[in-house]
Amino acid sequence: MSPANPALHGRTVLITGAGGDLGAVAAEACAGAGATVILLGRTLGRLEATYDRIVRQGGSEPLLAPLDLATATLEELSAIAGSIESRLGALHGLIHCAAHMDYLGPLRDVGDAQWRDTLDVNLTGAFRLTRTLLPLLTRSEAAAAVFVSDSEAERRRSYWGPYAVAKAGLEAFARILADEYESAGTLRVNLLTPGAIRTRLRRKAFPTETAPEPGALAARFVDLMRSDSPYANGERIAAAVTPSVIEEEIQHVRT
Repeated sequence: MSPANPALHGRTVLITGAGGDLGAVAAEACAGAGATVILLGRTLGRLEATYDRIVRQGGSEPLLAPLDLATATLEELSAIAGSIESRLGALHGLIHCAAHMDYLGPLRDVGDAQWRDTLDVNLTGAFRLTRTLLPLLTRSEAAAAVFVSDSEAERRRSYWGPYAVAKAGLEAFARILADEYESAGTLRVNLLTPGAIRTRLRRKAFPTETAPEPGALAARFVDLMRSDSPYANGERIAAAVTPSVIEEEIQHVRT
């Protein structure tokens, strides 16, 4: 079956956290636009659920990559890169949706394991996977890397602890990466701050909040992965989402 929206035809995109709320939306949206997607996440059952929905909707068969970014070895990361190259031949896009937050409270009460696990998934894992995939990405036409951040990275409010620290670090990493590839033009790097979206992670912090479903961002993920994307290297997309409209504030990540 041909995709209803062929904007990503012939492109391959890896999505981390592809079994989660935002990651599944990103994967299904990209597959629906014609991309072949690689589904990376730590829970195989959730990845398989995303896989099944993509296949039922007529998308190309995804590649499954069950992996915990918090504990992944260099050998495991290299094996994913090798599998993508041997089976798909190229990697055009990378969307980092994987996120972890299991603590809201004062910094004085943060345990070593909580700190380490939060930074390993939200920051260190994103860095290590991106570093491993950069050779594949930069050999591909109009390659793009997108990092899903959080408004707490800028607000730096009390009690958001290791999660806000990790997201602030992720934004700094994206800014530096965008700057390093500005001249070469072989990789476009963007940050996406979704705003209030009703994900499992968001419900931990705001259990009674009424917010739009993650599907409100589907088109945004496709636009970010297009070879003719409307976004330039180094732009930060802050999407203020309401049930009926998405208003964007585009910022350059180096400002």
